[in-house]
Amino acid sequence: MKRRVIAALLTLTMVFSLTACGGSKSDSSKNSSKKEGKESTVDTVKDPITISFWHDRTSDTDYAWLKESIDEFNKTNEYGITVEEVGQGYLDDVQAALTTAIAAGDSPVLADLSCNGIPLFASEGVLADMTPYIERDNFDMDNVVKELTDYVYYDKQVVTMPYTRGTAILYYNKDLYANAGLNQAPTSLEELNEYAKKIYDNSNGEVKGVGYTIEPTYYQHYLLESLNDVGFMDADGKGASCLDDGSMKQFLTDWYNWTEEGWCEIPALENASSAMQEDFYNGKLGAFVSSSNRATSISEKAQAAGINLGMSYTVGYGGYSAPLGGGSIGIIGKDHSQQEIAAAWEFVKFLMSDEQVAQNHIKTGVLPTTYSSVETDTLKDFWADEKNEGYKISYEQVKDASAPAMSMYTSEWNSAVRSVYSELIQARDITPDQALDNLKSEASTIFE
Repeated sequence: MKRRVIAALLTLTMVFSLTACGGSKSDSSKNSSKKEGKESTVDTVKDPITISFWHDRTSDTDYAWLKESIDEFNKTNEYGITVEEVGQGYLDDVQAALTTAIAAGDSPVLADLSCNGIPLFASEGVLADMTPYIERDNFDMDNVVKELTDYVYYDKQVVTMPYTRGTAILYYNKDLYANAGLNQAPTSLEELNEYAKKIYDNSNGEVKGVGYTIEPTYYQHYLLESLNDVGFMDADGKGASCLDDGSMKQFLTDWYNWTEEGWCEIPALENASSAMQEDFYNGKLGAFVSSSNRATSISEKAQAAGINLGMSYTVGYGGYSAPLGGGSIGIIGKDHSQQEIAAAWEFVKFLMSDEQVAQNHIKTGVLPTTYSSVETDTLKDFWADEKNEGYKISYEQVKDASAPAMSMYTSEWNSAVRSVYSELIQARDITPDQALDNLKSEASTIFE
């Protein structure tokens, strides 16, 4: 099965959202990094060396901060390490490019990885185990935010560190809300939909009330989770009970009906996230759900467009609900020397320092990944400013956010579900009942 999934990744060319990633939470206490008195058996960097980092941080604010971060590391590290970045589009594009590069023996030393790729690459022995370096340097794994360690551990190894993780935020136009008689953010999906209908009706159908792009492991996962407490995949990662418990049927029917009624925007076939945001900046969309990782970019663009931006908690059926996604940085051990791996660890360790974590959050919106960074004056002062309320919300949601299980099947199941969602919502070639039947057929093949 794994070989078939890895091979399928070679054809992965879809360019969609940056997000979805998450999984079952690890017990960080049993993965304690501190081993007193243990002699190090790993390399230190002995000579100047250049290593490559493939990433998805290609948007304006993301790329600007990444360049600043890399430049600082390159100038200040004591080993003469030079990190060279290569943007690959979105996380799925990083995964596809990395799969091809590994097969050709020409992979980077570092990569930002999604939940789809981490279990596959780890199971094939592609990712280096950071544990020996963690133990040597007394890096405190208990300081890493527990909820963000879901894709850190594999088979008692530390194969990634959380880097571009994020929850989702409801971004809304405060003026459109006020014009429709709405003076607060919604507290449930039912309330959000009521608001969306009012905005649509108030504009005589000129303004859509709300919009979602298609991301099964992220936007649609948390809505399903609010119905069934599981999401689009079971907790053991070996099945999809949502297909039989009624939750997927309800969600497919609801989403289809929302778009049929006109107040919920149908995502564009290409560059759906960008197209949806442009509608928002042009006053043609009242609200949309997007990753907190885009908070800075969205805020700046909304301000430039004259939009009175509101940021609030995301909501699901019956109340608040949020997804947990984004990327984790991994060291590609396969076909790389110990010196390259040692250099890569120094960069990972730099990215996990308090100042880097805090600035990563402030400059882009990605989640702070360590408890100590949250206690810095840098973040406390930033969150104290009312205009940065949405950033704090993204972190406050973490403890309750939902993410798919870490599973060998995530990538293939995600691809199948995305295709069916597209047929139903974008192409409108099938009915909700047919969509459910198609998903059941796909699941019977994928979950062996």
